[in-house]
This record gives sequence, C-alpha cells and structure tokens, in this order.
Amino acid sequence: MAMELPNRRRLVGGALALLVVGALAPEVSCAQIHQPTFECTNTGALRVTCQGSFIDGTSAAGVTVRVLDNRDRVVYVGTVDPQGRISFRKPDAEFHIVFDAGQGNVLTILASEMT
Repeated sequence: MAMELPNRRRLVGGALALLVVGALAPEVSCAQIHQPTFECTNTGALRVTCQGSFIDGTSAAGVTVRVLDNRDRVVYVGTVDPQGRISFRKPDAEFHIVFDAGQGNVLTILASEMT
C-alpha cells in the first residue's frame, strides 16, 4: 500500500494542474468566442440588409455600422437593432460597410462581397 500513496499524490497534483489550466482556459476561450459575425445581402429595391451577432450568441444590438464610399467618406451611419439587423439604402457608387463592435472587433464588407 505504501506504493499506491505516491501515485495518488501525483494524480492529485496532476488534477490540480488541470484545474489551474482549466480555470485559465475560459478567459482565452471567451476572448476567442466573442468574435463578431456580420453578413450583408443586396435585398433588391436598392436596399442592403445586414445581420450581425457574436459567435458566443451575444447580441450585437447597438453596434455601430458605417457605410463608406470608395473615397472613405461616410454616406450612412446606423446601429444594429435588437434583432441584430440593420438596413439602409444602397449607395449609387462603390461602397463598403464597416461593422465596429469595438475592442479590435471591426469587420469590413465590400459591396462586391455581398450576396
């Protein structure tokens, strides 16, 4: 029985190390999981509708969306609604859409990338 006791101690130490690593892992995972998703479609009738959210299921309501022309001049600014959508009139010239969720979470969609 004296031989089993050291093995158990190693197991407890190993389990403790796993708990410490496991306690640190959620911080890394949460940062990676809280990434924004943003997709825009040409809905016809000169309208664009975009859907924004976060991978972890967090609402994107209130996130700022800017539409810029090919010279980076702002042609529209709005915020995502409680359902995660924003809709605006399609600009006449080339444009791109910037979904700015803050803290480095900025996504840009070119008009040519829309579905």
